[in-house]
Amino acid sequence: MIQTTKTLLAATLCCVFAAGLLSTPAQAEDSNYKIAVVDMQNVLAKYDKRKEKYEDLQREVDTLQAGIEKMADRIEAAKKDYDERKDSLDDDQLAKLETTIKNDYADYQNELQKSQREIDTMEERVLKEVLKDIQSAIEKIAEGGNYHLILNKGRGPRGAVLFAAPRIDITSKILLELNK
Repeated sequence: MIQTTKTLLAATLCCVFAAGLLSTPAQAEDSNYKIAVVDMQNVLAKYDKRKEKYEDLQREVDTLQAGIEKMADRIEAAKKDYDERKDSLDDDQLAKLETTIKNDYADYQNELQKSQREIDTMEERVLKEVLKDIQSAIEKIAEGGNYHLILNKGRGPRGAVLFAAPRIDITSKILLELNK
């Protein structure tokens, strides 16, 4: 209880100190700061190039998936064949079939992991390219509009901005710049 009270008192003092610092007017040549927010989630969702890149990525994923599904089908067929024939085969033949199925399954697992790494790499490359474009558009709008600060208008309690007046939201300007 005492520790909680001390922690609460320390936090309160820090808040009071910080509020005092923040309430003092900033000394600068230009006291009219221009601040804006951008809804990055919205920009990512509506950026045409991102949509196109992810459609291309999905086609690649579908191609890789088709190959993996063929391998899975072969393994299932081999298992079915094994189950149907296991009573009529001797131990050596059964062992060979089991080994073949196990090896095919190991190959399947390896191919699945390889494909996942390939997909992750492609997605990371797309995301880096898209974020670079977005950053460039934000910088262009910021410089052209003489903005001093642009924040991400994240949603929810983890967002950087808990409230922003709609008049300082420049998300539409960023999307216009990106999608032109």
